[in-house]
Amino acid sequence: MNTQPSRVLSPELWEQFRQGSRIACARLVSLLENRPDLHPEIRHRLFPLQRGAVRIGITGPPGVGKSTVTSALTRQARVAGHTLAVIAVDPTSPFSGGAFLGDRIRMQDHIGDPGVFIRSLASRDGHGGLSPATPYAAEVFDAFGMDWILIETVGVGQAELDVLNCVDIVILVLQPGTGDIIQALKAGIMEAGDIFLINKADQPGVDMVLDSLRFIFQMDAHRPGYVPPPLLTAAAHTGTGMSEVFETVEQVIAKFRREGRLREKRRQRLEQDIREYIQQELWHRYLQLTDAQPEITRVARELTDSGRSPFPYIEQLKSRIRMERNHDQES
Repeated sequence: MNTQPSRVLSPELWEQFRQGSRIACARLVSLLENRPDLHPEIRHRLFPLQRGAVRIGITGPPGVGKSTVTSALTRQARVAGHTLAVIAVDPTSPFSGGAFLGDRIRMQDHIGDPGVFIRSLASRDGHGGLSPATPYAAEVFDAFGMDWILIETVGVGQAELDVLNCVDIVILVLQPGTGDIIQALKAGIMEAGDIFLINKADQPGVDMVLDSLRFIFQMDAHRPGYVPPPLLTAAAHTGTGMSEVFETVEQVIAKFRREGRLREKRRQRLEQDIREYIQQELWHRYLQLTDAQPEITRVARELTDSGRSPFPYIEQLKSRIRMERNHDQES
C-alpha cells in the first residue's frame, strides 16, 4: 500500500488540520470522498491522531424524522459540553453527483457553532444507507478531536446494515403507524438496534408501536443473557423527551465502555478494513496478471445463454490462481 507523500496533501494542509482548521478538515473529507487513490496516505496519517470518538448511528425507515432527532440530540449534547461531527448521508444528486440535500438546509440551528461540524455525503454507490466514504470521514472527525460522531443514514430496510459495521451504537428511529414496517425489519436492523426511539410521539398510535416492540423483545427473552434494549419515546421537533434520549445514550456509552464493547467494535472495524484492502489488492493483481475481466464477462455471457453451472469454471480459475502463486514462489 502506497503511503508516500502526495503533492495534493501538502505539509501546510496537515499543519492547518492539526491546528484546528475547519477548512483543512473539510478538505480531507472531500479528498477521501473523491480520491480513492489517496486513501492509504490520508488514513495512514490520521490513525495516530485519532482519540477514540464514539460513533453513533441514527437509522430507520424513510420519513421517521431522523434529521430532526439528530439535530435535537446534537443540541442536548452541546448543552452537556460535547463536541460533535454530524455525517448526514443523502441521496446522490443526478445532476452534480453530490449530496442531494446538502448542508445548507440541514440542521440550520447549529450552523456557526464551533463545537459542531456538519457534513453531508452523497450515498453514491453505497447500498446500505451509507456513503462509501462514511467510515473515512468519521476517522477525519475523530482525529480532528470531536467527542461524538453522529452518522445519519439514508432510510434503510432490513438488508441495509452497513451502519452496523461503521458505528459503536445504533439508535433505531421509528414512528407511530409503522407496525407493518416493524415486521418487515424484524430479520435485519431490528436485531441490531442498541436504543429504540419512537419519534413523533405526539401523534396517535404510539402505544400500538410500543406494544409491538415489547412483543418482539419478549420473543427474544429466551436467549441466554438477553437484556432488551432501551425503548424510548420523543417528539424531536419540539424537543419533548430528547433529554431522556441523551441521558440514555450516555448510559449506553458508559456501559459499552465498561464491558469493552467500544474497543471490540474498533478491533472489528480494523479487521474488516485489513481484509477489504487485501481483497482489493489481490483482485487488482489478478486482473493485471491474467487480463481476467474480459474472460469472466465472456464466460458469464456463455453461461447465461447455456444455463450451465459456473462452478466448473470457478474451479479452473482457482487452479490457475494456484499455478500463478506457485510460479511466483519458484521465481
